[in-house]
Amino acid sequence: MKAADHLQSGLLKLVGFLLRLFPLRRVQKMAASLGRFAYRHIPIRGDVARANLHLCFPEKEDGEIEKILEESYVNIATVLFEFLYFPKFTRENLRNFIDFSDEMYRLIESDLEKGKGLIMISGHFSNWELIALTVGALSPKNLLIIVHPFHNEAVDNVAEGYRSHLGNITVPMGKSIRAALNQLTSNGILALLADQSAAKESPTARFFGVEVPTFQGPSSFALRTGAAVQVGFMIRTEDGKYRVDLQRVDYNDLKDESEENVRELTQRHVNILEDYIRRYPDKWLWFHKRFKHVPAFQELLRRMKEK
Repeated sequence: MKAADHLQSGLLKLVGFLLRLFPLRRVQKMAASLGRFAYRHIPIRGDVARANLHLCFPEKEDGEIEKILEESYVNIATVLFEFLYFPKFTRENLRNFIDFSDEMYRLIESDLEKGKGLIMISGHFSNWELIALTVGALSPKNLLIIVHPFHNEAVDNVAEGYRSHLGNITVPMGKSIRAALNQLTSNGILALLADQSAAKESPTARFFGVEVPTFQGPSSFALRTGAAVQVGFMIRTEDGKYRVDLQRVDYNDLKDESEENVRELTQRHVNILEDYIRRYPDKWLWFHKRFKHVPAFQELLRRMKEK
């Protein structure tokens, strides 16, 4: 590894150490200040986010778009600072910080009772890292999480340590198929994010009225193994705490792993993601190029860069 890689990981560990000297609520406030500062002075990928927002919400005025964007910077800063806080989390203090209701626990438990495993799908929404830590720590079983490794191996090692802090296991996306199938056939829980852009030639799903290439893996795994499927998100409340929302995706009417059924099941979980984004638009990661293969997005992005 390059010296610069070690420097970056060392800096990350140092920032995490310093943040963990403070109460979590104070850390969240620091993250909010950093996010607002970044929005005003270091608007990284701001043009991408604005193009995404205008494409998805053409009815919104510029002022409303900018308000959503500012809060999106706050959200991503909060995700980072809370992620660096992971070593201080225990099963006990997570229960005080996060509302993981008996109803949500029972939903997971009842799907596992079927004996075919459970696929938990989320997106880059609110704190996607924290929901994995929480569900793995407080549900009947830990998670196997499919992750996209960081290019910096030293940073990736730090992230791996945080993600596995309370017992979860991660597997890189490129080596995930066999591990995922083994996890499901042993009645385990498989967790993954499914909201980034797939390759241009991939099958599409409708997302905000636009056909976009979409990963089909979760649906393929489900139809092949009979595993239950749930979509889950964290909702941040005004006091800085969270609530876990899980929703079962019913696919009893889809009987085999045909291309048509895989696309239909994919559309069903994409619809749930879109619904949550519409309800909480400032909590999604607008900074990635989800619509990069869509000409309308490219045109909007060109206009943003010209301003």
